[in-house]
Amino acid sequence: MVEIRHVSVSVSNPERAASILAEITGGQVRRFRSPRMNGACWDENLNHLIEFLPNSYLMFPTEYGADFKEMDTVQNFNSTHFLLEVDLPMSKIKEVADRYGCENRFRPKCGGPLYDVWIEEQFLVEFSSDEIRQYEKVDTN
Repeated sequence: MVEIRHVSVSVSNPERAASILAEITGGQVRRFRSPRMNGACWDENLNHLIEFLPNSYLMFPTEYGADFKEMDTVQNFNSTHFLLEVDLPMSKIKEVADRYGCENRFRPKCGGPLYDVWIEEQFLVEFSSDEIRQYEKVDTN
């Protein structure tokens, strides 16, 4: 079995991104461990962690592990996205996404069925659940 326990993502507004994800999944928002970087973490209490880092920071290797440095230029592009399994109705995902002004939609095909929530313009989180998967059996031409 392979299980991802930790992911870091660059976003424009780390606290907002973590708050949206926490509200949809029932997780918690915590401050990022570095006081010099205004980041936020989503934590599901099951030792799963997603760090949302300001997109003005660059990660680089050191002999002690990864470190970060603030760049003069903000990175305004990325292709980061991931899929989360949730136990929540699509209506609740939509409600939270709409409240935060996130573009969102059910995607029955093209890799679906999934429910897409664009946390930021260039950052997508895909959601799956038993309810969402039931649409695999429905022809949605």
